[in-house]
Amino acid sequence: MGPPLPVVGFRHHLTHPLVFLEVLCSPGTPGIDLRHVRDAGRPDTELQLLEPLALGAWAETTSRGAFRPNRSAPTLRSGWRCHAATDADLHEALEQLYPGALADWHAWESGTATATSFREFVGRQSGMYRVTQDLSDAGADAAARAGCSRELCLRRRCWNTPGLGPDPIEDKDGHGLAIPCLEPCALILDLARWTAKEQEAPPMELQLTPGELESLEKAVRIALDHPPEELREGSVRHPANPRRLLLLATRLRELTSRDEDAVGNKGT
Repeated sequence: MGPPLPVVGFRHHLTHPLVFLEVLCSPGTPGIDLRHVRDAGRPDTELQLLEPLALGAWAETTSRGAFRPNRSAPTLRSGWRCHAATDADLHEALEQLYPGALADWHAWESGTATATSFREFVGRQSGMYRVTQDLSDAGADAAARAGCSRELCLRRRCWNTPGLGPDPIEDKDGHGLAIPCLEPCALILDLARWTAKEQEAPPMELQLTPGELESLEKAVRIALDHPPEELREGSVRHPANPRRLLLLATRLRELTSRDEDAVGNKGT
């Protein structure tokens, strides 16, 4: 029995070093060298040598020890290298780092992939997640923009929301091979559930000066760049959840634009 078809297809592309999300894959003789893209120029002696099966445990946590609920987030720890002597080793290594990503890439590459729209996805939900079916079109669009932001996930969104088409995807992007996301993930589902509940809450009236609004936008950016130690990214209940903060950042930008438009209209 030969290696799985996805890795065979991937090996055809490996005529030169390629980046797979955050992993630099470099063909050699024999096998493939894998390491974090940030370690591209570091000597092998400075990197911890890991077996393919050990990469799963390595990828579970960030550099600060926080659990990584989304393996495609740009938070993979650097400082390691792995030698994949065979195609089977290469498949195992990538599967440990990014479960399902190679298969999704191969399905998209071969034209057999089918993306699931947001409405179709939430239409299947029941129990505590049934409320996601009540999320407004604007709320669904906002959840996708925030939850699928490139600073939170390196996959390319191939599913659509009522007002958003799929992200453009080509054979490659600036990060290397473009890896598709074929349906909303559990993190998006949780964000959609939280957003659906929030849209039922009565809005609060809050008056801010332009300077105060600017400071609030800056505070949100600082919170995104420096998350608290106790933050669990997978918990949307935490007020510092990065997806909630990106939703808030979008709302603040909307308020800023609205105020600027109002000032411009007064001057005409």
